[in-house]
Amino acid sequence: MRKYVENKSDKYGYVTGLSFANQLGLTTQMPAMIEIVTNRESTNGRIITLGNQRVRVKSSPIIVSESNAELLQLLDSVGQAERYTELTIKETIDKLILYIRKKQFTKGQLSEVTSALTEATAKKMIEWGIIYEFA
Repeated sequence: MRKYVENKSDKYGYVTGLSFANQLGLTTQMPAMIEIVTNRESTNGRIITLGNQRVRVKSSPIIVSESNAELLQLLDSVGQAERYTELTIKETIDKLILYIRKKQFTKGQLSEVTSALTEATAKKMIEWGIIYEFA
């Protein structure tokens, strides 16, 4: 975590994929491989082994910081939600909305990371009504 996600003074990455979907409650599955998006990687993805854990690290489309890491993590999970969820789409949307409300993300924060949004993620946010949850 110190090498790719955060240290005592700085945040430069986040956990995504199945690990984060599990944290959100979208799935009960535990990943065989942890996925991390980080500023400390220049490739689109490579697999490394830390101890006995396989980790896929990939670069972020924008600089990850303390102020945007959780929102970028959410945007990744929206884009991958249907791939990982064990819930209905309505239940999945409700879980994502609860997370947005809990973290109190703002429209300003969202506008700062729009360059990281893929077309598919933006489309899901609009169709699912998630976009309207930003204060």
